[in-house]
Amino acid sequence: MIKRVLQLIVSEGILDKNQIARRVGMQVETLDDIIRLLVERGFLRMEMNGCDVESACSGCHSSAGCDTESKTGQAFYITDRGKAYASTNGGRSK
Repeated sequence: MIKRVLQLIVSEGILDKNQIARRVGMQVETLDDIIRLLVERGFLRMEMNGCDVESACSGCHSSAGCDTESKTGQAFYITDRGKAYASTNGGRSK
């Protein structure tokens, strides 16, 4: 499941948590745990944008992937290590 989540992020760009959870067949809470593991293992990098969600989105390069519903200002980026892990075994999910 961890690799499948990474593969979705790499192959289809930034998806919101609900989309990812639905595509891999898990609850959002479980996905939160997987995202935490991906960050801990260095496959994803988290940044706090510290933006004003209301006014900054139109000019933000991360607006498509920002979790604006929760207004956390968090953005996740896949690292080179994450891209390499996602592409192992020809990019096939298990």
